[in-house]
Amino acid sequence: MGMIERFNEYTTALEEAYHDDDWSRLAPYFAANAIYRSYYGGDIEIMGRDGVLKQLRADAESFDRKFDSRKVEYFDGPREERGGVFTMWKVTYTKTGAPDLVLTGKEIATYIGDEITLLEGHYLPEVFDEFGAWLNEHGSFMQAS
Repeated sequence: MGMIERFNEYTTALEEAYHDDDWSRLAPYFAANAIYRSYYGGDIEIMGRDGVLKQLRADAESFDRKFDSRKVEYFDGPREERGGVFTMWKVTYTKTGAPDLVLTGKEIATYIGDEITLLEGHYLPEVFDEFGAWLNEHGSFMQAS
């Protein structure tokens, strides 16, 4: 199986995990020593499969689940690039009483065999000003537990 097919399987499993909260289903997609680097407003680096899965779940809990719904779309890729899989995405978040929040970013998954060894995620630079303004005006619900 090629990297793109494996990445597509991973993104399908990721959406399933988001919906049913069974994050263990992602374990087969990551190497035991996998690294997750997130540059979504605060730089983090998580090492190890268990830590990566825990962080993906925490990201969903602390952000995505604060909204009523979300829709993920890929508008560039996935494509093989420099020994990994590159994609650009758009997520549309909805929350009653607020306009939709649309965030765009890119993700790069580096593989050895059929396991991700490095997963990096970034917002596109143009997102930050609009995202900040949206949060200032409509994001008070983000502080609620």
